[in-house]
Amino acid sequence: MFFANTSISLRRGLLALALSACASLASAATYHVEFDTSTLGSNGWIDLQFNPGNAGTALASVTLTDFIGFGDSATAQIAGNVVGSLASGYTITNDDPGGWNDLFHEVVFSGGKVGFNVSFSGAADPAQSSPGSVFAVSLMNADASAYLGATDPSGALVQLNWTAGITADAGAVAATPLVNTIPAIAAPVPEPSTWAMLAGGLALLGLARRRRQA
Repeated sequence: MFFANTSISLRRGLLALALSACASLASAATYHVEFDTSTLGSNGWIDLQFNPGNAGTALASVTLTDFIGFGDSATAQIAGNVVGSLASGYTITNDDPGGWNDLFHEVVFSGGKVGFNVSFSGAADPAQSSPGSVFAVSLMNADASAYLGATDPSGALVQLNWTAGITADAGAVAATPLVNTIPAIAAPVPEPSTWAMLAGGLALLGLARRRRQA
């Protein structure tokens, strides 16, 4: 009886470990955003914005890396607090006095995919009183005269909302559901340690199961 109870406790503990690893995936501060552009023709534009809720919003930034399908870097047009390049990554900060921080860049639709990784960071808000900031992504046609695939009035296909945490860089990211006609992915990117924890937990679950069967 002692061994049976120990086995059950072990399995339950390892299951909790695996589930906690899965839960941490949802709270990751780095997201992969990707669009299926295979039906959109040849070239177009992507509009990337990170703007505060109001003047009292806690300072925050997004860093964009791992670009897929982006065109000539010379086409980049910026407004507000945007720095960087395709080679080094772009950082958009929400503190422009005009409240509008924007990166507008040519993209190549004919490759079938346009995407990037976006990492969130920001100052602490111990009182949890600060409004959030919104990271929004839109696609436009070749002459930048119309938004593509969006039903939201803003033209956005994806919106990720950052809310400051009680400690620096520990905020929360939440996706706003948007109905659109362009297939999109906006998924958290797990850290290597998270994958290792999950894999280890599942492997031990398998071992415990084999021992029980034996």
